[in-house]
Amino acid sequence: AFQAQARDRQALIIDAAYRLERYRANGQERDPQRAQRSFELLRAINQNPPPELDIPQPGLPEDGHESRTWQAGIGTRGDKAFGEYGLRMAYHDLNDNAESFPLGAQIEILQMKLRQYEGNQWQLQQLDLATIRSLTPRNELLQPLSWQVTGGLERVPGKHDDETLVSHVNGGGGGTWQLGDDMLGFALGTVRVEHNNDFAGFIAPAAGFNSGLLWKNPLGNFSLEAKGDFFTNGEVRRSLSLNQQWELSRNLGLRLSAQREFSHLASPENEVMLEVKWYHY
Repeated sequence: AFQAQARDRQALIIDAAYRLERYRANGQERDPQRAQRSFELLRAINQNPPPELDIPQPGLPEDGHESRTWQAGIGTRGDKAFGEYGLRMAYHDLNDNAESFPLGAQIEILQMKLRQYEGNQWQLQQLDLATIRSLTPRNELLQPLSWQVTGGLERVPGKHDDETLVSHVNGGGGGTWQLGDDMLGFALGTVRVEHNNDFAGFIAPAAGFNSGLLWKNPLGNFSLEAKGDFFTNGEVRRSLSLNQQWELSRNLGLRLSAQREFSHLASPENEVMLEVKWYHY
């Protein structure tokens, strides 16, 4: 099959085989057989050199939106209206303005959100220390592990259909696949450790899943996610959410978010929010 290929096609195949061999050898102890294969491939490249690679270079993150983000939104949770105000010190999530950022990459450091319900009822909604997600697609040659980790404080469904502020650390790993030129699908298994005043124990572990779709479309980034946590104490918490970002300018975005939550401790709840994001400094 190789000999039946045109000479320029053979050159590309040999070059790709050499690059893959060197990639697999990176960080490994020297293997005489692998070294011999690399030498033979290199000699074949010398006899039939491939054309120069012309690969479009992606934009650099420093050419994208600014790092610090101010956030302000209005929405409803059940039958209650609220305003939400937030500040993130750095850097980028899966739905932020996409210019110069790879699809599926997220690094957030020190994010706080305050929520004001009707009747001037204020509460801390979220305080993230760090959130990192790496959703790199797998293919026939490279099969990287997708992973995520986060920790901090967040509101979850609680007793009496209230929202309970909990502390947590969670992470997970799995795979991501390229479903189209600008679309990724991912599926991860997750683990979580949580301190929740509604639970009898001081901490409660859980295993779960996090799966979804990412789509870079003409308006901006769209995401659809399904999550589930199954705690050892019997609590089961699940959610389905979608987000669409409109990129108004390099440093300004508008995001529509919708979510439905399920919990054994509370009735199912719907939440919808429209949020402005200003990337500043």
